[in-house]
Order: sequence, then structure tokens, then C-alpha cells
Amino acid sequence: MQWIRVVGALALTAMAGCRPGTVPMTPIELASGATATGATPMMLVTSAGDRVLSWVAVDSVSGREALFVEVTRDGATSGDPVVVVRDSLGGINPHGEAPPRLAESSDGAIYVMYTVGKEVPGSRFPRSALRLIRSDDGGRSWSEPVSVNEGERFGSHNFHAVLGGPGGAVHAAWLSSHHGRSMVWIRQSKDGGRNWDTARAIDSAAACPCCRTGLALGPDGSLYVAWRRIFDGEVRDVVVMRSPDGGTTWDEPVRPRQDGWVFHGCPHAGPSLEVDQAGAVHVAWWTGKPGEAGVYYARSADAGKSFEAVPIAVGEKAAPAHVQLAVGSFGTVVGWDDGLTASPRILIRAAAPGGRFGPEIQLSQGGAATYPVFAVLRDTLQVAWSQKAADVYRADEAARPDMDDPKAVMPLPRVGQSEIFTRRAKVADLMIAN
Repeated sequence: MQWIRVVGALALTAMAGCRPGTVPMTPIELASGATATGATPMMLVTSAGDRVLSWVAVDSVSGREALFVEVTRDGATSGDPVVVVRDSLGGINPHGEAPPRLAESSDGAIYVMYTVGKEVPGSRFPRSALRLIRSDDGGRSWSEPVSVNEGERFGSHNFHAVLGGPGGAVHAAWLSSHHGRSMVWIRQSKDGGRNWDTARAIDSAAACPCCRTGLALGPDGSLYVAWRRIFDGEVRDVVVMRSPDGGTTWDEPVRPRQDGWVFHGCPHAGPSLEVDQAGAVHVAWWTGKPGEAGVYYARSADAGKSFEAVPIAVGEKAAPAHVQLAVGSFGTVVGWDDGLTASPRILIRAAAPGGRFGPEIQLSQGGAATYPVFAVLRDTLQVAWSQKAADVYRADEAARPDMDDPKAVMPLPRVGQSEIFTRRAKVADLMIAN
């Protein structure tokens, strides 16, 4: 990848309050230099070993938000020229909780699923269309976008996940309102996203309407979905649901932890979900329950029937944190944007297989850093995130409308003054830090 500016030190120091130590890492690098600003990064390591980084920025040609994709070929030290993807329906949403999502199917095709937003007079919330594009040449060119949601093109179709499977299969999950209730919807394609089966809701209970979904595929073909469900009494806890036959039938959803968080709103903080090669299910999430607020991680060794949960970063109160998982033969890495401090920062904790999580390690420096994403290539973990100056972040937060006010209107998300930064470390070094 073509790094434009270096702004960090050569090592990370474990956070105050944790065991002292350092982890060798690359300097912090600005990844969105080609567009000056950028938001909602996403990363993918392909089966060919290529590293794909995408972000949303304003396109100088159209004047609207577009998707920018940079691919670094395996073994290369710099990236290919950045490819710009535009959508004829409108600007691509730079929504932190509903970013463009990357996936690869077994035939080597790369997919991006994203939303295009539209403000509608008289509506308090923007409406969105769920769109999918495909690349068959490693990200050098992209297909024309197709709509994934059924029915009206623009509606409450958002907070999505996409997953590639064997034989060119593509699985999509998202939240959509049905008779005034947000629900989790699934749709699948067997031919690389060209044709889709009928969309269907997989759970009759209401879903928290602004928390992202997660998708994962087990080695036995089981399909897993995670989201924040609304239980009786306005309890909003994360659940994991399994389909043993790839999406045809579904088991009952399981809470990885009985958080019991009562809240009359949506925190915009959904779960991260992974399944390892042994079939163990891993999930990490944030809860706002007073006294137990913060980030948790849980693992299931019995196909999602039961979980063992551990706290990762918990306090009396915590702002919503956005969690990311990396899981492999090396162990588990949990990353998040800290909700326990006034200005968010990117933190990670790592655990070797069968071991405990080590101390917090801070990746970002200065500013307000949010929405981390991971990619692992062989022995190296790469992390990307969005970052603003601290005063800009505070001003943006203060300007957000209070949607408890019935007259308030939520505008479309904008890139603003955000930039994309990235950093890398050897996975083995993170485990040694334990």
C-alpha cells in the first residue's frame, strides 16, 4: 500500500494500569492520503494473499461520496492505483456502524456491500438502498451495482454484513423494518451475487434497529448470524443464531452473556462474529449496563449452544464501543474504540490459544480514533481506523440531533474531517506481550 505520511513511534507501550511492556509495531501511517479525508475503512486479505483496503471519501468528479479501493498484491511493498467506485443512485454512505463490507468467495471473487442513502422530506431518518458490487480480477475493476434488498429500492435497509462461501455463494444479512419493527433479514446467492433467493426474516423478535449484524461460516457449513435483539422489558442484548444447513433452517438465538441491559434506544454498536477452523464460535460486543458497561468476548465450543464470556474492558459507565475480532491458529485478538475515556482511542488485547487475554495495548495516538477493523496476512496483524482531531470530534458529537425530540431529523452521514490510519504488528509479538 502507498503510505503518504508517518505519524507514530516504532513501538507501543502497554496502557497505564497494565503490566509494563512494549510491542514492536510499524509507525502509524496515513492510508487515505489519496483523498485527503476518508471514513469507514474496511480490510480483506484474499486467498491469493492480496491486501484490500477500502474507505469512503468525497469524489472530486461527482462531488458525492464514493468508495475508494486500494489493493496491495502479495509480496508488493506498494499498492495498485486506487480504484474509485461510484453508484448511480447517489453517494455511498460513510456510516461507521454500517460501512461498506468486504468479502471473498471460494472462486476468488471479491464483493463489497454498501448502502446509498437518500433524505426524504417528511421522514425523520434517511432511507437507504442496499447495494452489491463484484470484482473478478482482484479489485482492478468492478461490476455495476445491484440492489440486494427486495421491494422498495430505498427503505430501512441497513446495518448489513456480507459473506462469501464455497462455489461462488454469497450470503447477506441486514436490518429492515417490517410493520414498524426492525428485524434481521437474510438473502443468498449461489452465482456470485447475480441472482438471489427470496429475502426472509430469521427471527420474529424485534432487533435493535441501528446495530450492525455479523455473519460467519463454520467449517461444517453452518451459518451463524449475530445481532442485538430486543427482549421483553426493553432489554437489548447480543445474540448468536445458527443455521446447521447453510441458511435453510435456524436454531433458537442464544445470548453469549445475560447482560440484561435495559435501554430505550439504539447504541449503534453491534457485535463482531468469527468462527475458527475447529468450528469454535467467537463473538465480541459492547453493553451499556451500568456497573458492567464495556466490551466483552465469548467463545462457544459446541456450535453456539453455549458460551463462556469474559470481560475485556469494563467499567461503571462506558460510551458505545465498536468491537472487532481476529481469530486464527495464532489465537484471538479483540480490538475496540475505548468507551471508558472522554476521547476514544484504539485498543487491542490478545490471547494465545487456550490462554488468557493480555494487557491493553494502545494503537492510536492523539485525536479521536474510532471503528477499528482487522486483517491478518500470515504472521502479521494490520489494523485500520477512522480518526479526527479531538476538538472536531467533540464538535461533531455536540451537533448530533437528539432523536428523542420528535421534531429532530437525522441527516445523511458525511465524511467530514476524518482520516484513515493504519498500523501493523507481528501476531507472535502480541502473544508474547501476554
